[in-house]
Amino acid sequence: MLPLWVSVLLCGVGGVPLPNARQLDFMEMEFTQFMHFSIPTFWKPSDAFLRGPNPTVGGNCQARVTGSVRDSQNDWHYPCLNANLFNPAELDIDQWMAASAALGMREICLTAKHFGGFTLWPSNFTPYGVHNATAWRGGKGDVLRDFADAARRWNISICYYCNPVDDGFLAQFGGVDALEFESRQLGMLGELLENYGPVNRFWFDGGSTVRPPNPEARPNGTNTSAIYRKAFALIHERSPSTLISPYHGDICATSETLYTSSAPRPNSSDASGCSDPSEDGAFFHPSEMHGITMQEGPDGNTDARPTYWFWHPWACAGNTTGCPWVGHANASRIFDGYIATVGHGGVLNMNIAPTAQGIMNASVVEVMHEAGKAINDTFLLHSAGTIQASGPCQEGLAVLNATGDFDYIVSMEDLSRGQRIGNYSIDFRRWGSSLWETLVPPVQLSGAVSTRLRDRPDGEDPRDSHVGHKRIDVPIAPTSGIAQVRFNCIRLTNATEAGAHVYLRRLSLHKRRVPWEDQFLV
Repeated sequence: MLPLWVSVLLCGVGGVPLPNARQLDFMEMEFTQFMHFSIPTFWKPSDAFLRGPNPTVGGNCQARVTGSVRDSQNDWHYPCLNANLFNPAELDIDQWMAASAALGMREICLTAKHFGGFTLWPSNFTPYGVHNATAWRGGKGDVLRDFADAARRWNISICYYCNPVDDGFLAQFGGVDALEFESRQLGMLGELLENYGPVNRFWFDGGSTVRPPNPEARPNGTNTSAIYRKAFALIHERSPSTLISPYHGDICATSETLYTSSAPRPNSSDASGCSDPSEDGAFFHPSEMHGITMQEGPDGNTDARPTYWFWHPWACAGNTTGCPWVGHANASRIFDGYIATVGHGGVLNMNIAPTAQGIMNASVVEVMHEAGKAINDTFLLHSAGTIQASGPCQEGLAVLNATGDFDYIVSMEDLSRGQRIGNYSIDFRRWGSSLWETLVPPVQLSGAVSTRLRDRPDGEDPRDSHVGHKRIDVPIAPTSGIAQVRFNCIRLTNATEAGAHVYLRRLSLHKRRVPWEDQFLV
């Protein structure tokens, strides 16, 4: 069985890297969710950093504690929170799924095992997990069983965060050497593949993978490259259709300030090329953009840093040092985030975490419903005209009759044929006029064509020059009285043969339908 990244290369025609079927399905999801839920969810300041003795191994790691609230989130460094802290007494995963479905989530990635090593299933390869959380269901609970069953009921794909090279508990308290550590990590991965049904994706993250050897994350002498190779082989052998991200060749994980799904640099056989994409790249990598987390920091920061991963029941009352949250994202923020990510060729991965009670916060659920309805009403249920088109890259590739005024223009390329449109513009003609005027200008590229991803500082054009899976543009001219809209292909991507046809699977016009008043995201 060939690895998925090899299939991408073999499918290329005329130099254009083609996504495989699983990558195309992933792009169609558009909206995925990270769900951080583990021991850090249950820590609170009154616990005075309840680090030990850990009931499963004994010992005390109080000396490791710095007292930082932020560190309470980073269980990679401090994996000895008492297992009995884990007690989601009101656990209701169907409630999670209902809220996520209302927002439009097609996949949820649950932290089956986070940095610290606490497992949300009763693993045979570690004592640190729900099977020793006797305060919850007498140590007989299995979060993953409930999660997998509920996901299938709600037709939501399953993703597990279970990095095989980070496990703070086994590294610090497991009494294992590097070889035993490797064996146990692969054993845990096998349990997830064998015992809980189909897995759409594994997320192999791990902050320490990009840092020098860290004895807090793994035993000395651990060969992380070998573990990854064996983990990839295990997944491809037992579940060939399962995707892996971000440290592999299936999907690139990027931030909300990156806008494209162009292939990484030539000869990059994995996601190491994600930071330097190029139209000349040999592989197609969908971009998964993770710029929104439901919890917001005091400075409005919503980046998925450790401080903002897990939900906490305390709202920093009386604590001004290292206070993580002042609130959560509103529906407008999520709506704009959808445009900034899905509307720029990527898949939005939003972090929304359950509370320590095991349910989604009521105000968060309300926001999820409101944002989901606004996105659905604006972009899925209604349009002021839609068309498909194909042909040479030229002016007037598609001409669409408008049936009313509109606020957004959606363009979608048929990526099954590769990403071919390198730059484009959209113009319009009003009733009674033969003059075509600019509605969406082309991206101006100075000098040689550059396909590096572009940041979005205030006042600068947020678009790169491609269409990709989906592009959502805001017209620069009033749309009342417009008779026709015209899509112009300005250039092909570098990898596309001269004279090749391009394929628009959709050009459509949409009226903004939201229950709030705010500024458009341009």
